[in-house]
Amino acid sequence: MEAQETELERRVLAHARILQALIRHLAEDSPEVLSRLKKAFGPCHTLGEYEHNYSSTEQYGEMFVRAIEQDIARAQTR
Repeated sequence: MEAQETELERRVLAHARILQALIRHLAEDSPEVLSRLKKAFGPCHTLGEYEHNYSSTEQYGEMFVRAIEQDIARAQTR
């Protein structure tokens, strides 16, 4: 893998972590934030979804929202 690709991956992962933290903080005060994200990125079927290693933007969005929900649940059990 080229250095540019790994740098891009690290940058994307950093942005994802920052967004998750920001959304988690917003959702603590306004739970409807997660509901709105779920509506926007809820389960859906798109062309190509049965291809090997295929993930649509909506699927990534859904995984992103689930990760935030899990983080909130962990924080509440502490």
